[in-house]
Amino acid sequence: MSDMLRSMCKAFSLDAGETEALTIVEKHQDSIFFTDDASARLVADRMGFRVHGTIGIIVRRKDYMQPNRVIQVLSDIPSKSSLHIKLSLLEEIIMEIKKKFHL
Repeated sequence: MSDMLRSMCKAFSLDAGETEALTIVEKHQDSIFFTDDASARLVADRMGFRVHGTIGIIVRRKDYMQPNRVIQVLSDIPSKSSLHIKLSLLEEIIMEIKKKFHL
């Protein structure tokens, strides 16, 4: 682990699992770091790593799921998951998908 990554993990109080995952991403620069932890995402972003959370994973599934199904999954998040996301942001993402696919 680089000194910079070590310092950032400590500064943002990341737990051992997040720190280890970021260490692996640092060694494998072509990988993607998946997390919904805001602090871990910030560290990954500042380190120049590719990082995505749950919403990014779902949205990118549109290549495998019909856009209407992606919209339904996103719409179900507030009632069927413990993921914390602003409703306004979720609505904005859904509107962008609808706009892109003329739905």
